[in-house]
Amino acid sequence: MSRDWLIRDYEPSDFSSVVRLLMGAFGSSRPEGVRFSVSTANTTAFVADADGSVEGVAMAVAFGRTAWIGSVVVSPGWRRLGVGASLIEHAVQFALLEADTVLLLALEPARRLYERMGFVDDGAYGTWVRPPASQDVINDRSPPQQESDDTTPGGTFEACLLLDRLATGEDRRPYLEPIVSVMRVALENSRSGLGQPAGYAAQLSWGAGPVIARDPAVGAGLIRDILAENPFARIEFPDANLAGRALMDELGLARDDDDFRMRLGPPVPGFHPEFIYKVLTPAVG
Repeated sequence: MSRDWLIRDYEPSDFSSVVRLLMGAFGSSRPEGVRFSVSTANTTAFVADADGSVEGVAMAVAFGRTAWIGSVVVSPGWRRLGVGASLIEHAVQFALLEADTVLLLALEPARRLYERMGFVDDGAYGTWVRPPASQDVINDRSPPQQESDDTTPGGTFEACLLLDRLATGEDRRPYLEPIVSVMRVALENSRSGLGQPAGYAAQLSWGAGPVIARDPAVGAGLIRDILAENPFARIEFPDANLAGRALMDELGLARDDDDFRMRLGPPVPGFHPEFIYKVLTPAVG
């Protein structure tokens, strides 16, 4: 059997193969989540084509002057042949055409590969889950000072984008705009009534989405809402969010995995990991 491959742009006809690869590597991946990722205007996907068979995938996602590399998977029969490294290098070079800094979340086994490419550590992230043996369901709701708005009118969405940028230092509009209809927004109280968004969360059809909050009480309320709907949701966020880590202990969630945020290029200006209670996706932070 030939061991040759080429890296090319993703085509719609590759969708089923990409779903197969991602679901094989990440059991939690679902077709609707993959479709969302490959269809957004700021995502460029690449595949490793071995004589017409898709044996690897990687995605580059542009967020203004930053870009993320993620969803890097190679089928078992094509590993240790340089396919993964070729996909990553291709995606990184593409991302650097526009971005100053390229980011990714890496598992421990992949860190050395990324270090050889020039990436440096930029903070650890944990994935937290309710232990399978636990039958407890969290029914607590948001704290009294938090009020949720099930709709997200234009002005509120723009304010959520500002809040998101305050947390991430990135312009994530292309990923957030399509999910505006499922955003749950926590509005801060003021003497004149409800004020600006203090946090937001999104429940996506394929799983829990981002949770961003300036106030630990607001973040806790949004996380409790997510876990009330899905007690076994996976909650991923930076270790630098100490309030989030304390909340996980309080709720009885256990650390299930470690990821390492790595970057190629300068630090992202204005990055505030303490405001991130749940990543948008593990592929794009």
